[in-house]
Amino acid sequence: MMDVDLLRPGTVPISPDTILWFEFLLNPGLLEKHISKAFPDPSPTDLMIKFMSINLDQKDNEVKIIDPEQLENGTVTRKWSYKSVALKILSLKVAAYLKWDLDILEKKLPLPMQLTFLQDLFYVTGDIMVDIPSLLEFPLESINDQLLFTIVLYHRWTLRTIVNRALNSKQHKAHLVHLPGIQEPSFFYIGVPPALIDDIMRKVEMQVPYSLEVLNAVLQMKNLSPKVLTFDTFQMLTEDTTEIKQNWERMRSISPEEFKCQIHYDLATFHLLREEYSVAKYHVSLAKELFDTLTTRETRLYCRVLKENLEGYCHATNVRIPGVSQGLTQQFHASIKDQYRNIVEILEEDNTRRQIPMVYRDNLELDIQGGLINRKIVVSKELLMKIQCLNLVRKVLDGEVVHNNFLTELKSSDSKGLEVLLGSFESVLESSTPKDKKRISRYMLYLVMMSSIPDLAKRLLSSEKYRALFTPEELTEISREASEEDVELPPLLLNDDWGVSLVTYTQSPRFQMAELERQLTLSYDPNEIRGILLALDGKNPTSPPWRVSSRWELPIPLQSVVMALPRSLHQDFAYILLAKSRELVASKDFTGAKLLLTALEEDTKREKNSQIPVNPMYKLLKLISWEYILVDIWSYTNDVPPGQLTERETTKLVEDCKQCLGSLQATDQVIPRQEVIEYCTVFLLNMGEWDYLINLEKRWSHCEFSSAISIVCQDVVKFKGSKKFSREAWDMILLGFGPNRDQPLKRSSSGAAAGGSLNKDLLASISGTLARLREPTALNIVISLLARLHNVLRDEPSLELYTQYLTLWPASIPNSNSYNIRTIAEFLFQLLTQALKFYPTNVSWLRVMGDLNFVLGYYESAIKYYLEAIMVSSDLFSQQVPRPLQSVYWRMIKCCAHLQCYTQATVLCQFLEDVNYSLAFAMASSDQKSCATADAMDAYYHCIWDVTILEFLIHLHSKRGEHHRKQLAIKIIGLLELNSNNNEEIQREAANIRKTRFLRALAKQYVC
Repeated sequence: MMDVDLLRPGTVPISPDTILWFEFLLNPGLLEKHISKAFPDPSPTDLMIKFMSINLDQKDNEVKIIDPEQLENGTVTRKWSYKSVALKILSLKVAAYLKWDLDILEKKLPLPMQLTFLQDLFYVTGDIMVDIPSLLEFPLESINDQLLFTIVLYHRWTLRTIVNRALNSKQHKAHLVHLPGIQEPSFFYIGVPPALIDDIMRKVEMQVPYSLEVLNAVLQMKNLSPKVLTFDTFQMLTEDTTEIKQNWERMRSISPEEFKCQIHYDLATFHLLREEYSVAKYHVSLAKELFDTLTTRETRLYCRVLKENLEGYCHATNVRIPGVSQGLTQQFHASIKDQYRNIVEILEEDNTRRQIPMVYRDNLELDIQGGLINRKIVVSKELLMKIQCLNLVRKVLDGEVVHNNFLTELKSSDSKGLEVLLGSFESVLESSTPKDKKRISRYMLYLVMMSSIPDLAKRLLSSEKYRALFTPEELTEISREASEEDVELPPLLLNDDWGVSLVTYTQSPRFQMAELERQLTLSYDPNEIRGILLALDGKNPTSPPWRVSSRWELPIPLQSVVMALPRSLHQDFAYILLAKSRELVASKDFTGAKLLLTALEEDTKREKNSQIPVNPMYKLLKLISWEYILVDIWSYTNDVPPGQLTERETTKLVEDCKQCLGSLQATDQVIPRQEVIEYCTVFLLNMGEWDYLINLEKRWSHCEFSSAISIVCQDVVKFKGSKKFSREAWDMILLGFGPNRDQPLKRSSSGAAAGGSLNKDLLASISGTLARLREPTALNIVISLLARLHNVLRDEPSLELYTQYLTLWPASIPNSNSYNIRTIAEFLFQLLTQALKFYPTNVSWLRVMGDLNFVLGYYESAIKYYLEAIMVSSDLFSQQVPRPLQSVYWRMIKCCAHLQCYTQATVLCQFLEDVNYSLAFAMASSDQKSCATADAMDAYYHCIWDVTILEFLIHLHSKRGEHHRKQLAIKIIGLLELNSNNNEEIQREAANIRKTRFLRALAKQYVC
C-alpha cells in the first residue's frame, strides 16, 4: 500500500492495491486477510482508529427515548445505524485478533480513542451504552461470560492508565483523528490536548478504589470459568441483516490460572506505583505461582505477562524465585532494609564478582556517614571505615580515579585504619587477575610515596602477599621510604613558633567594595543608598553602581533620559531609585515605591538649580511625575474591590491622567511612554470619563480600543442601548482576532493603521486593556461583545452564551471560518474570571461563566456557576428565581447527564416550566447505579414532587427488584396524596420547599 492515508478516499490517486475503509464492510473476509499479513499497511491499530473516528463523525448517535418496558439494565437504549454498529464490530474484531493486548492498545491508540473502544465493547457485549470513565456496578455472580470479560478488561485498563500516565507523560505517535468532545469540526488530533487528558485522568483517578474492589472480587470468585472473546465471536453485518447478534458460542475458554495471573500482575504493577509494597508482594507472589503453570506466551489467549518483567517484580518485592539465587544487588538492598546485616560480607564478595553498581555503594557510604553525623542511625564507626575501605578497593580494581578525604581520616585512626585497609585488599588478592594485581601495586606505591601513612611501607615489606606485587626496583623504593620514617625531625620543624611577629590582617579593597554593593542591593532607604553611592564613588570607574544587579532594568524611555544626564552621582542615584521603585511595585509595595520616587524628585529639583544643563533635568522630572501616576494607577488596579481611594484622591488622579494624555497633543513637550498612556487611558475608562476618551485624538493606536468602548458605554447609559450602536469596537475586535495578519489592510475610521504589521500590536493592546478593566458597565460591554462573537462563530443555538447587551452587536460576520474560536473563548474566560474576582455576585456574569464552561465541556464547573447565579438572585434560595434565569435548568440537566448523575437530572426535570417527562423517564432509567451514595439518593427522592415521575420510578424499581427505592417512592407519593386537598398555593409552597432543599444539596456538593 502507499505511504499515505489510504483509509480516506480521494486524498491521492488510488492504486490498484489500495484498500478503502468501506471495503472491509462489503467483504467480511477481507479484514482477517489484511491484518494477518507480516507488515500490514495500515496497521491493525490504525484500522481501529479509522473505524472509530468515522463513527464519531456520524450524526445518528443521538439518544432515542423508547417505551420504558424496552429499557434493559436501567440504561437508555440508543439507536445506531447498521453502518455504525458494523464499524464497531470491525474495530472489536481487530482488538480480538490482537488478543486484547492492552500493551499494544494503550501505546497505539490515543487516550480518547481508548475510551471509545471500551464504550463500544460494552455496547456490543452488554447491549448498554455507558459513558466512561465512570462507576459501573454489575452483579459479578450473575452476569454472562462476555460481560464479565468486558468488566475485567475495563477495570484493568483503569489501573494501567494511572500507571502509564505516571511513568510516561510524553504523547505517543500523532494521529489525525477527530476527537470526541471537541466542538470545532476543523480541530484534529495532533497530540491530545493536555486539558482533555487531565479531565479524563481526573475521572479515571476517581474510579480507582472501585476498580480495585472489582478486580479483587473477581479473584475471589468460586467456580470461575472465564472465556475470551475471539475474532469469530463478532459477526459481521451484511445488507440482508435484520437483527444484530453475536455468536457467543465462539468464545474460547481459558484456565482460571491464566485469567487470574494477568489480574494479579496488573494489581501488582499498580500497588508498586503507589509504593504499597506489602500488597504488591502478595500479588506478585500469586502471579508468579500461577505464571509457572502456564504455557508459552504465543499459545496464551489472554495473559500477556512477560517472564522477565515478572521476575523483575519478584526481585523488587523480595519474592523468592525457585531455582534462582538472589543476586548481589538484591542482597545488597535487602541488607540495607535489614539494618545493614552482613553488608561487609556482601561488599567483600562484590569486590570479587563486581555486580553491584558503584553508585549504589557510594550512596551507601554517604548515607551511613550522614546518618552518623545527624544521629539518625546507630551503627559503629568501624562499620563506616570498613565500607569506605571496601569501596576504595572496588574503585582501584575498576581503574577509577579515587577522590575522597578517606586517606586523611585513615592517618588519624592510627594502626586500626591501616589494618582494615590492608585486610580489604588481601581479601581480593587470591582471586585477582594479573591486571588487577598491577592496579593494586600501583595504588599501594602511590600511597607509600604520596600519603605518608605511618607504618604502611613496613607492613608491605613484611607481607609475602604484598611483596609479590612489586618489582625489585619498586621494593627498593618502598624500603627507602620505610627507612626515612625512622628519621627524627628537628624540633624547629615540628612547631610554628619561630619568633616571628604576626602580620596584622588588612581587608582587601575588593572585599570592602563587594560589601558596599551587597548593601546597595538590599537597601530601599534613599538616604542610605546615597551614602553607599558616595562610598562607592570612584572605586570602579569602568563599571557604574547600577550594573551591580542584573534585575535593575528600566524601560527604554526612562533609561535614555537617565543616560543623557551628565555622568555623576545623581545619574547613578536616579537610575537605582527608578529601578528599585519598579522592584517594590512588583512586590505590591506601592507606598515604598512612591517614597523612592518622591526622594528622586526632590533630589532632581536640587540638581536642576545647579550648573547642570536644564533640559535633561526637565525631562527627568516629567518622567518621574508620570511614573508616580502609574504607581497610583497600579495601586488602584490591585485593590479588591477596586477603587479604594478617597474622592479627593480620585479626582486628583483623574486630572493627572488627563494632563498626562494632554501632553500627547503638544509636540514641543516630552511624550509619556506607551505603558503610562495605556494605563491612564484604561483608568479614565474605569472612572467613567467616557466623554473625554471619545474626544481624545486617535493618533495613538493604544487609545483606540478604550475610546471605542467608551462610545458604547455612553450609548448604553444615556440611551439604554436603544440608539444604533457604534461598530468601531466590534471592528477592532474582528481585526485583532482576524486572519491574514501578514496582509496589509485598510486604515480604520480614525485614520490609524488597522492591519498588517499592527495587527498583533492591536491584539496585544486589546489584551492589556481587558486585563485592566474594572468598571462594571465597560466589563458588561466587552463581555457581551466577546460572547456575541463566540456565538456567531460557533453558530449552534444549543451552545449559545447568554448575557446582557448581546443585541448591540451584529449577528453575522464575513469569512467566519478564518477565526480561532478557542482563542476567543480563552480571552472571554480570563475576562470573566477577572470580573468575578472583583464583582463575585454579578448574576449575569455568573451565568455566562456557567454557559462558557458548559460549551467547553467542563460540566462540574458549569453547574457550580449556575448554582452561584441562582443563589445570588434568590438570596440563598429564599426567594423565587427570576424567570430569565430559570432557563439554566435545561443546561444543568445536561451537565448532570454528562456527569452520570442521573438522579439529580431527574429531579431537575421538574424545575422546567413544562416538565419534559420523556427526558425525566430516560434519566431515571439510566440511573441503574448512581455515582451518589444511597443516603444522598434517598435525600434526592424526597425532593421530587411530581406524581407522574414518582409513578414511573415505582414501576421502574419494581421491574428491577429494587424494593428499597420502590418503597421510598411509594412513601413519597403517599405524602403528596395526603396533601392533595390543599389549595394550589399550599401545594406550590410545598414544591418550593422541596426545590429549595434540592438546590441547597446541590450547592453543598458543587459550590461549597
